[in-house]
Amino acid sequence: MKKIILILSILLSGTTIQAQNIEANKLAEKLKKQPLLIDVRTTEEYNEGTILGAMNLNLNSSDSFLKLTEHIEKDREIILFCQSGVRSNEAYEQLKSDGFKNVSQLEGGYERWLEQEEENSSK
Repeated sequence: MKKIILILSILLSGTTIQAQNIEANKLAEKLKKQPLLIDVRTTEEYNEGTILGAMNLNLNSSDSFLKLTEHIEKDREIILFCQSGVRSNEAYEQLKSDGFKNVSQLEGGYERWLEQEEENSSK
């Protein structure tokens, strides 16, 4: 019931939850603390390439995304990403509404991560 009230209040207020973003150049430092890195893209996208250590939980799978995350501790640090940031923001909103406390998303998604990796390798 609390989830329904929270979701309704967000929808009726016309505002959305804004995800805490992590810049691609700061992600490597964050990964040293071993957060749970979740790629919310499709399995096909994930298989084409992902960030080392990321697990794939497709936001749009036939299973509910929240059902897939029900065994994750609510205070575990989680970093979400998708291709460009749209789906990871949606996943962020779902997790925050479900009581997860330490969630953020990779700003610019996997595309920005690849750009950052290319920039780093050309230095």
